[in-house]
Amino acid sequence: MISIIILNWNGKKVTENCLKSLEKQTFKNYEVILVDNGSTDGSSKYLKKKFPFVKLIQNKENLGCSKSYNLGVKKSKGNYIMILNNDVVLDKNFLKELWKNKDKADILGVKNYFFDRKNVLWAIGVKINKFTMKSSLIGNKLPDSKEIDKMKINQAIGSAMLVNKKVIDKIGFLEDSFFAYFEETEWQTRAKKAGFSVSWVPSAKLWHKVAYSTGGGRSPFSAYYLVRNRGYYIKKWSKYKLIAYPYWFLEVLMRICYGLIKNRKYAKTSFLGMVDFLKEIRGKKNF
Repeated sequence: MISIIILNWNGKKVTENCLKSLEKQTFKNYEVILVDNGSTDGSSKYLKKKFPFVKLIQNKENLGCSKSYNLGVKKSKGNYIMILNNDVVLDKNFLKELWKNKDKADILGVKNYFFDRKNVLWAIGVKINKFTMKSSLIGNKLPDSKEIDKMKINQAIGSAMLVNKKVIDKIGFLEDSFFAYFEETEWQTRAKKAGFSVSWVPSAKLWHKVAYSTGGGRSPFSAYYLVRNRGYYIKKWSKYKLIAYPYWFLEVLMRICYGLIKNRKYAKTSFLGMVDFLKEIRGKKNF
């Protein structure tokens, strides 16, 4: 069985669309665990009534991505775990294709299209630069093609990835002190260091409303966690810190400069992310 873990935070309509696409799946051997992070829009009650097959975990506050996914995993019964964003809509054969290819690797990614551009890719996976530890999307903004299907990835996209339970049994859960961003990057790095494999399934397709909950990479919220958690990722996993840290610091300065021109709060949270990394502050940040 596949245990599907979905997070919701005031996302009634997007989560509803995601769950509707799960109802239409041709593969039926799955459970859905919905973790609600203290929503105030009535979405948890609404979604539970509309989708009674969903197992609901109700948090009193927003515990963040990693800690909430971990709660879902602990309640799961499947021998395969699917980490799934709520801002996606799945092709009807999505789970069928993943199940058919489940032995291809221990962690499997999928083909992500932009929601509003049906045949244009958001990404098929992630590439990690070993010198700078910067992650970049593979296939971003490219039209779909047979050549794309032949590409290889370093890591799966966190919007949807199928994980063999044996991976979690060996390496543990997502790093919950990250709160948001880089938790799946750090976790997959840990998995690969432990000898597990990562690949993707081109025939497993979804359409992604990118960064619906966080506002995207240019939001002040995202700026803080991307800066801070990338610092922790470098600290833990980089073999070339003399390159990675200066590159990270240069990127922080560029974010601050951009923010001073476009959005002063973005500049402030970028700076705070750097300062809090240096202070070893983790977890949720109240701005």
